[in-house]
Amino acid sequence: MKKKILAAVLASALLLSVAGCDQNTGNTDNTGTGTGTNAPSTSGNSTQGSDPAQSTPAGNYGTGELKPSDSEGKKIRIACWNYEFKSFVDAFYKLPDGYEIEWVQTKNDEGAYQKKLDEQLAANESASADEKIDMFLAEADYIQKYSFSDNTIDLSTIGVDKADTMYDYVVNAGSDQSGKLKGVSWQATPSCVIIRKSIAKDVLGTDNPDELQSKLDTWEKFADAAKAAKEKGYYITPSALETYRTFANNATTSYLTDDKFAPTEAFNTWLKQAEDFTKNGYVLNTLPELWDDAKTDHMYKDGKAMCFFGPSWYFNFSMGKAYDPEKGCKGDWVVIQGPQAHFWGGTWMMAAKGTDNPEIVADIMNAFTKNEDILEKLVIGKGIIDPDTQKEKDNPQFVNNKNVIKKFAEDSSYGNNVILDGQNDIAVMSKIADGIKWDGALHTRYDQTFNETLPQCMNEYLKSLAGVEGVPGVTLDKAWSNFYDKLEAVNPDITH
Repeated sequence: MKKKILAAVLASALLLSVAGCDQNTGNTDNTGTGTGTNAPSTSGNSTQGSDPAQSTPAGNYGTGELKPSDSEGKKIRIACWNYEFKSFVDAFYKLPDGYEIEWVQTKNDEGAYQKKLDEQLAANESASADEKIDMFLAEADYIQKYSFSDNTIDLSTIGVDKADTMYDYVVNAGSDQSGKLKGVSWQATPSCVIIRKSIAKDVLGTDNPDELQSKLDTWEKFADAAKAAKEKGYYITPSALETYRTFANNATTSYLTDDKFAPTEAFNTWLKQAEDFTKNGYVLNTLPELWDDAKTDHMYKDGKAMCFFGPSWYFNFSMGKAYDPEKGCKGDWVVIQGPQAHFWGGTWMMAAKGTDNPEIVADIMNAFTKNEDILEKLVIGKGIIDPDTQKEKDNPQFVNNKNVIKKFAEDSSYGNNVILDGQNDIAVMSKIADGIKWDGALHTRYDQTFNETLPQCMNEYLKSLAGVEGVPGVTLDKAWSNFYDKLEAVNPDITH
């Protein structure tokens, strides 16, 4: 790789970008044994007509037709925490001849990925050509840490621009304080209520998604359904943490004001629900964490939980037990919006300052946001090889391109048979995605701490509230004290 960046050469050559999904943990034993998804009856490429400056047809991104300038390095290094995006690149993207991608993986345990990435970005401009990070991935819970950083490139300078086909919240999340685009994603992550049809039929008298939505379209109705579920011997959700993201994504205030922490009204509303559900036995009395086996065991066919919350990546990374050929219940699921539209996670692709491969970085980004042939293949999710197992794994995506989403949402021949029984989940999620907002003033670079550590600390209090055997008594005050200790250890500049 070489050091020089020819930004001016790129400005008229390439446009747009890519990212991924929140997949920190959870079950990953879905080996893709489902029958996949049905493609729409129409397919093919379409170009982005709203962008008159575009000199490369949208359908040509990622086809190997790019002719990089002589200043472009031959090795493209992409930092990541797992190999999901690599599997998409391997399946659907063609590099120009003579170039290679090196994937620089650091697992995301205990913040290791961010720590390593920060070291790499700090040294990037002075690093030797083949040691530079050219592109990296960042998740929703810490996207502002990098979109607001000088270590990332204004993507418009390398030919990646905003497009009308992108969802507004995805664009806003990847933009800096002044609105410059710093990160883009191949996906949006509208999150649904994922319902066991057989349990819903017993509890609510229907498994029809429209009827279920009318019965669960407010939190008051959701609480009523929780009571009805208990009377039938079920749980509304297995974990009190299950609904946290819905409330958090609909907050109207930030956890931080002038580096001072305070709980939001949305958090307090969630905590009140969690306390009520715990006291009333509407959730498991062991109060499992989001990724505990005690929770995910209820995805087996003998499970007693009616509702789970998650976006399309949740099917692939967290519901492996539902696919079990003997104990699973693939097809016994339906998705609805539920009480509030929300999103969960997402991964943005960002260009590192100092890259000597801006043209190819831009081509990769544009390929996974503008090339609608590639994006349609992502929605179908077939032909993807898991780099860790070398086995084919169905991995359908909800892509960040409204043209493609509209095509699938309106096509009666499309249905998700990977986990659902042919329901058009794209139609449900597209309506949710249209209602998602991202206000940068409400988000912080510390959102991962707030959205993971805070509810975990509160869950220790809930376990004590439920009288979980072997769990020492944790009062609400003690839970807050534990959280502040952890907050100060990671972010000492924040007061409370």
